[in-house]
Amino acid sequence: MRLEFLFRQADHTLRGTTVWDRRSSIASLLEIHNLVNRSDMKTELLKELERHTGNLSKLEQNPGVDKNRLSKILNGLNDLSGKIYNTDKPFGHELKNNEFLNSIRQRATVPGGTCDFDLPGYHFWLQSSNEKQTNEMKTWLASFSLLRKAVELLLSLIRESSNPEHETAKEGFYQRNLDSSSPCQLLRIYLPKEARYFPEISGGKHRFTIRFLCLEDYEIKPKQAEEDVEFEIACCMI
Repeated sequence: MRLEFLFRQADHTLRGTTVWDRRSSIASLLEIHNLVNRSDMKTELLKELERHTGNLSKLEQNPGVDKNRLSKILNGLNDLSGKIYNTDKPFGHELKNNEFLNSIRQRATVPGGTCDFDLPGYHFWLQSSNEKQTNEMKTWLASFSLLRKAVELLLSLIRESSNPEHETAKEGFYQRNLDSSSPCQLLRIYLPKEARYFPEISGGKHRFTIRFLCLEDYEIKPKQAEEDVEFEIACCMI
């Protein structure tokens, strides 16, 4: 989900035309690269793709299943698994030896470290044409295209695996036990935009709790709701 967030952020700022838009695009790109390099992303994705393929394949004999849609999903999973398996290099390996991006990455951890006087080469690039910057950003982001497709497909399958149910949090508190044999992968909480509260979720293998908090004054700690809160929840598992 962090990768999804960063890809969307990069897409949004890439449509901008100011120096600050482009700085944000570069920051998102570097965060994606750093996040991917912290774990064996290829192995993790393959395991998850194979798990989903196995679970969904069991539905093929179910008479109530849309066979055409299921076939398309399974073909997509198998296609991505094959492409990732045949990739012999880490995601984003093209950027590893990019001296321009590496110079920015080294200074990005320093507060204000990417100022013009610290990175004149970066400043020079930021003054180039928007077309040139956009094309280069798209090329750099393309090195993660296979990763992004896998992340988007997996998250889409998880999110669509459950329909929301109406629930009530008594005095802002809600708790539910979980079936450890069918682990919940994602909780989705639905509230109207005008709601006065936001959910704070904590949980483990056997249960989860939700506290609905009110933040009326940003200088003090949020308080739990004193009245009952109506909401919808989807426990996504596949």
